[in-house]
Amino acid sequence: MDFALPFPSDHPLSNSSAHATTKGVPAPLHLLRRPATTEGFVLDTSAPEEQRFVLSTELPDDHDLFTDGPGIFHDVLFPVETMHQAAHFVAQQYFRVPAHRPRAIASTSTDILDLTPWRRTGRAAHLAMDLTLTPSDVVNGIPRSLESVAKVTIGGMTCGLNRTRLVFVMLRTLQSHRARGRRESLNETCPTTPAAGGRSLPPAHVGRDDPRNVLVGPPLRVLEGKYILPVDPAPGHEVFHSPSGGPIPGSLFLEASRQASVLVASELHGFEPGHAVMTHWRTSYRGLGDTNLPLTCTVSSRRPSRDTAGRPVARMRAIFSQGSRVVASTSVSLLQDC
Repeated sequence: MDFALPFPSDHPLSNSSAHATTKGVPAPLHLLRRPATTEGFVLDTSAPEEQRFVLSTELPDDHDLFTDGPGIFHDVLFPVETMHQAAHFVAQQYFRVPAHRPRAIASTSTDILDLTPWRRTGRAAHLAMDLTLTPSDVVNGIPRSLESVAKVTIGGMTCGLNRTRLVFVMLRTLQSHRARGRRESLNETCPTTPAAGGRSLPPAHVGRDDPRNVLVGPPLRVLEGKYILPVDPAPGHEVFHSPSGGPIPGSLFLEASRQASVLVASELHGFEPGHAVMTHWRTSYRGLGDTNLPLTCTVSSRRPSRDTAGRPVARMRAIFSQGSRVVASTSVSLLQDC
């Protein structure tokens, strides 16, 4: 089964190019189900039990976001978002989760296990993921949450692991949570912090080339070694759009935490942004971020260590807040690859 990913690109399609599928938008995702039982082959939808799939596509080679930057590594944002979109598709097609039921990410983590396959070579690179989905909180045969484990392979080499817990909530429940969170953000004694007065960062400071892909601003202040940065809660790119007016999506928190960590690692430890690669990312969500409220990210860093090859590794912590309400807590490891 094939389906297209909702990742439009500003780059026009080239009719004369042999790689037109990746010049304009990423190639379609091929999804193959691997039923664990013989009965699974003949069922239209699955029983609420563990299901396995194989995902296959090409990594983008000319995309306005996923290939924006120094061009040294493939962007981890693409496989993570691919997995999240595929898991949502599977939830509806195989676990009978209603299409109108909003999804939210409760927690997610990504680890790069081998850096070599992530290096861009100038040639087409094939991405495959072994995806295992386990339902929980099943009510009337429909799960309210899914545990997802994805093993990432690039060019036939296993090189990454993602774990995600997705939850599916009633629209009325989601609206109630959002309204309560908004009241907390607006009523707390700590006021919401406005954006940095229109100031912007050079994109190279966060490992990008296009200013439109910069999500964080210069530090608003530095307190006891903690950098407080403004974050755009509703940037223009479709990858960061909130579906149907929902909460701030996980894709924004991933990219914003990477950019914030790169900026602070450069300031504190002398990391070169173009050569700083994220090798670990873990986020727990404590609430629903509101795209209509200011968002800040508070970043702290431990003293860098070194990996087995002697390269510096910075371990960062990023806390996302709206007012005094924490909406996400993130840990990041950055490797200086030079």
